[in-house]
Amino acid sequence: MSSSEPFEIRDTYIRVDTMADTYARMAEQAFTLFLDGAADPSPLFCPPHDPTGAMDREERKAVNGIKTIVFSAMAIEAAVFDLAAIQLGNKVATDYLDKMDLLGKWMIVPRLICGRSLKEEGPAVNGLKGLIKARNALVHHKSKEWDEAGKAERAMRDRWARFEKDQVPNAFKTLVLLSLEVDAVLEIFLGALPFYGKEIYTDSPRHPSVEEVVQRCRNIHQKNWEAE
Repeated sequence: MSSSEPFEIRDTYIRVDTMADTYARMAEQAFTLFLDGAADPSPLFCPPHDPTGAMDREERKAVNGIKTIVFSAMAIEAAVFDLAAIQLGNKVATDYLDKMDLLGKWMIVPRLICGRSLKEEGPAVNGLKGLIKARNALVHHKSKEWDEAGKAERAMRDRWARFEKDQVPNAFKTLVLLSLEVDAVLEIFLGALPFYGKEIYTDSPRHPSVEEVVQRCRNIHQKNWEAE
């Protein structure tokens, strides 16, 4: 993490129509359902050859995985604009920073605010790089030509297996890790991203599996921060 003389964080201004918290809640809800495997045990469509609705459950899991990735990315993108607009002014955020790519915004905005940047090879930034790739792959997804040998289908199944194993958990973890690191860099909670640190009195109620992921992220962040 590079640093220089920190600037004084200016008084915050109230902004309206912010969506970062809403997108983050949607990402967490989708991730919860993804971890559960299916939101609703009743099948949407049960063909005769699949009376258990297994295909439906897999479809739901895929949908919730996609939602986790897309809404995590949307929350992170909305938050960096809010943070810049609150601390650097709306003109700077809109006319200059908003033209940058998402990773560039997160690398430069904290530094402009307080003279310190996120760790370039830290878990939050590495997670963000993976999330951006996953989001772009979904947004710019292209179908493949079928082949008799089945190579395209096998590649598709392998890709979706990696999607569920790596990319979906990474999306939500990135949301948490980025929030923790931004708060640590700025040394204050400014509310651009949801707060995932330890609550003073009690943790906000979460699905146990999601709470376990949040706690792991806290441990990862703490080790990364102490290593500085």
